[in-house]
Amino acid sequence: MYKSAFADFLFLLVSTNMSDNIENGQVERQDPRLQIISEAEQGSPFSQLAAADMFYARGDYDDAFYWYSIAVRTFTSNPNAYSAEVIKYEVSAAECNLASMFFNGLGTDSDKKQAFKLYAEAARKRHIEAQVQLGMMYVYAEGIQQHYGLGYAWLYAAELNGESRKDVKKVLKMIEGKMDRKALDNARKLSEQWVDEAILEKLAQRKKTRFAFISSWFKKSA
Repeated sequence: MYKSAFADFLFLLVSTNMSDNIENGQVERQDPRLQIISEAEQGSPFSQLAAADMFYARGDYDDAFYWYSIAVRTFTSNPNAYSAEVIKYEVSAAECNLASMFFNGLGTDSDKKQAFKLYAEAARKRHIEAQVQLGMMYVYAEGIQQHYGLGYAWLYAAELNGESRKDVKKVLKMIEGKMDRKALDNARKLSEQWVDEAILEKLAQRKKTRFAFISSWFKKSA
């Protein structure tokens, strides 16, 4: 389950000794949770996502599922209203978390096809956890047809974007033992469209530097 930047704060918030019952009036007025819910009900997708994170942190999966669903719907109903940064981090977080709930059957019936669809939406926005989960679904045929090439491409993209989990490296290595060189090269090339541009620029510069060094070495050796 992906945590938004607000999740750690919310976890501490819901772990205090204050009453968790918002509806019966036992929560004090200054409790920021009331403001989060109020703003969520008024249509703020950021508060809807925060509310979902809050309910998920305390194990209220039905309410978490509801607010993640509303947040995704609100964000995607007018995507032009949000900056590229918001789409990359907030919208993709809502999609990834909702996908996780569909995949694991939390707050709803398990639906891996719907999970796949949402993971794919978030993964294309370069959400790393979504890229990992999408890649694993392809590799292990979770609700979709197995495809090592696409599984490798998504996991490789996640790794380039900064994912360093051992299980991801293990699966990549396993696939490398099953695919030929050409297929792996194609998968790596495919993954570039899902990698942050700044990272691709660094990789391109590194290749250019390496090529220049090798060329210089050969010239000196000639």
